[in-house]
Amino acid sequence: MKKLYFKEKFFKITDHYPIVDENGREVYYLDQNFTLVGYNSNVSDGNGKNLFSITREIFTLLPRYQVVFSKGTNMTVQKKFEFFRHRVDIFMSNGDNLYLDGDIWHLNFQVINKEGALVGEVYKKFFSFADNYELTIYDENYDQELISLVLCLNNMVDLEKATSN
Repeated sequence: MKKLYFKEKFFKITDHYPIVDENGREVYYLDQNFTLVGYNSNVSDGNGKNLFSITREIFTLLPRYQVVFSKGTNMTVQKKFEFFRHRVDIFMSNGDNLYLDGDIWHLNFQVINKEGALVGEVYKKFFSFADNYELTIYDENYDQELISLVLCLNNMVDLEKATSN
């Protein structure tokens, strides 16, 4: 089990920040590309090696993201709406689909694999000026997938904030 922390900057046009472990070490780095429409970002490791890229599809009713990993796999992250709950389905190219289930306030989410086992949890800090997330990874085989999921989730939250304003 390991924990990672995501902390956005308060004033931003695009996101550029480190993802740190429980000891405060920068283990990953997010670099969002500037786009007028959509979302496009890359995540690299501490050595600068690109691990995966995320792109939000533009012409969809609910947000849908394509994640391409440098290890040769990819996944689609699709937001679904259910009454008073948000559900996110994750379709992976290797068939090992994941499911994200959480409450309407975007505070607590669990990531479950197709066998029903808990592989990770996401918590959003409620009282902060910028978005802060804690990711607990229970199955490290899914570490990159879980990191990309948090970033997609954060973009979904940002989209909802922009729409409500």
